[in-house]
Order: sequence, then C-alpha cells, then structure tokens
Amino acid sequence: MSGDEVARETAAPPELPDHQGSAYSARIEAAFLGALAGERAAQAPAAAGDLLEVADSIATIGGFDADDLRRRGLAGSSQAGPAGLLLRAIPFGLLAPLDRPRVRRDAYRVAALAGADEGTAVAAIAAALLIADLTRFDLATSVMRVYQSLLEDAPFALLERLRIGGDLPAGEGDDDPGAALHLAIAALLGADQIEAAIQSAAGTGRRAAISLAGALAGAHLGAAGLDVAWRAEVPHAHRAVALAASVAARIGAVEASVVPPSLAGDARQA
Repeated sequence: MSGDEVARETAAPPELPDHQGSAYSARIEAAFLGALAGERAAQAPAAAGDLLEVADSIATIGGFDADDLRRRGLAGSSQAGPAGLLLRAIPFGLLAPLDRPRVRRDAYRVAALAGADEGTAVAAIAAALLIADLTRFDLATSVMRVYQSLLEDAPFALLERLRIGGDLPAGEGDDDPGAALHLAIAALLGADQIEAAIQSAAGTGRRAAISLAGALAGAHLGAAGLDVAWRAEVPHAHRAVALAASVAARIGAVEASVVPPSLAGDARQA
C-alpha cells in the first residue's frame, strides 16, 4: 500500500457502534443493500437472495435454525458456486458481532448445511468474522484480526488471501471462495462509497465477490456509504431495509446469551 492508503486504512471508522442502536442497524441495512447492488452489477445470481433468506430466518427464529434454513432451500449449493456460501454466513456476523465463538459456529453450520467442504466452511467463517469486525475497526485491523483468529484452523491458501494489498492474477474469477474473499477485501481499499467497492471488485467470472464486496463495504461505511440516488435503484431494497431492522431487533437477546466457544462439535452435526 502507499502511504496515503495506509493512513486511510489505519484510521478507525467515524464511530464505534452501539450494537443495539440505530447506527448499527444502519450498517446492517447498508450491508444488505450492498449485497443486492453487487448482484445487480454482476448481472447474474450472486447469492444476495440467499443472504436475505438467512436474514429472514434469523428475524423469524432469532438465530441459526437448520430446519428453517432447509425449508427455505438453503441446504443445497449456491447459484454462485462455492463462493456464494460466504454470503449465507454474512448475516450471522452481523447478528452477533461481539460474540466471535457464536459467529464461528453459525457460519460453519450454514456452510456445512449446504454440503460445503472444510475449506469453504472456514472461508465462510472468515467472511462472517470480517464483516463483524468491519463494523468496529478499519480494514487493516479487521483483516489482521480474522487472520489471527483462523491461524490454527484455516488452510495456508486461505490465510494467504487474508491480506491487504497484493494483486490477484489478471482475470481471476471467484470460483474459489478464498479468491472471492480476497477480491472483496481488495475492493474495499480506499473505497468511500459502497458503489465504489462494487465497481472495484467487478470483472469477468466474478459474481459472489462483487456482492460480497458490497456487503462488506456497507457494514464498514454504514449510511455514510450510501448515495441516495444509487440506493433508490437497488432491487428489493424495501425487503432489505425491513429485514435489517428485524435482525437488529434480535441483537440484544443474542448478546445476552451464553454461547459455547466451539468451532466444530455440534456444528458438524448440522
């Protein structure tokens, strides 16, 4: 990174949100809108619809529920390929941003429910942890925290993707979940609007990465990253806004609960 980029990325977000307050609800809303806008930009299914279905399940049940997710058709593969499963993990990172064991467990479960291999499931955990941290920390700090959290669990190839800077090979798509995550991280660097992150991630053979970049940018920037005219063009925006409010309403109960700090165990039984 250049000196200017380092300066931008080491500065904290404008405010560290109260996770039960309106500012945090706005971050959830911006993340959902960003995912939808990324899917629109990709002009192909990018799993943003799956993200909203998971959010709807959380709003209805209060947390991870395998049976409800199965009824919603989320026990199978994603239209966006393995990388699309990262989008299904995103709402769990936003639901319990201060409870890392719960985020790890539920992100693993939602990926495992769809038959993901171990590498994809750990990448889903990385995406969920990253979006949780981006609501509180700058990009560089968030990526480092996720790297340290997964140092003993993630394959080396995924750890290599969890870094700031370093170009991906020209024309690389997002068939690999690690590549999708790296593309999304790179797209956030210096982006002060959600749309800017989406445009940065765009490229041939990329769907999930663009939608993921929009979601991550939304959680990080909140309302400040939304342009009013742009927002009006986002498909299914009304549903996204309603679900964001419903998920935010569940956070108080989640933060008051005690969650076993297990990555696997019963998670593998989902």
